[in-house]
Amino acid sequence: MNHFTCKGSLTKTYKHAREAFKKGELDMARDLCDLGILLVAQERYLKNAQAEDYIENVKIGLWLERFWYFLENNDLLL
Repeated sequence: MNHFTCKGSLTKTYKHAREAFKKGELDMARDLCDLGILLVAQERYLKNAQAEDYIENVKIGLWLERFWYFLENNDLLL
């Protein structure tokens, strides 16, 4: 297993998405989740990372689940 870092950007993105949702800024929350998924995809592509590898001490697969479940559970999917 490998550990990669995005310097806290995924954690911050997820936190900001939750804050935007609480404020009723649904488009912003959706965009931030999409950004989070994009950041994970970028790391996977650039570093040939797998779902079992880590970014910011969290498995890549879990990051993807967090963002997708947030979109699904809050009815933010387009």
